[in-house]
Amino acid sequence: FEGVQESCAKELKICGVERLRIPSPPFPKVKYLEAKEKYGHDFEKVLSQKAEEPFWLVDIAIEDREFYDKLSPDGKTLLDMDLVLPLGYGEVLSGGEREHEYEKIVKRMAFKGSDFASMKWYLDLVKRYGLYPSAGCGFGIERLTRYICRLNHVKYTRLFPKVPGEISI
Repeated sequence: FEGVQESCAKELKICGVERLRIPSPPFPKVKYLEAKEKYGHDFEKVLSQKAEEPFWLVDIAIEDREFYDKLSPDGKTLLDMDLVLPLGYGEVLSGGEREHEYEKIVKRMAFKGSDFASMKWYLDLVKRYGLYPSAGCGFGIERLTRYICRLNHVKYTRLFPKVPGEISI
């Protein structure tokens, strides 16, 4: 953030940002199920609006993610996380460990009601060759740009935004 502040001061000023708020890691961790119980269905939005600093949403509920995410030892949550931005800007990064054991993948697919036929290629690959333990994440550069520039919608971060129901180019 310091580099952005130094090299993009003029552009930030155009966006109405005089001085970037530089986050101070380590960011706090919030347990997904506890937050959902306390704040209801829109807990992530509520917490993001209340937060002053980014925070990690951890121990994601098993029913709220895909079959390939790795189950925690507690059997109720996943080894997943989201990085949530403050001031109502929401999630900017999502990721976690991936399940690599065939039997556990099949069990999770059944739990999720996945279409086994459409995933036959994947199951065949896992059964035949196996998978290495791994993890991954996705980072929303447009979401981070929205936060840095204090834009009121992510569509303003792209020259040709993809907005459902609107023609962009």
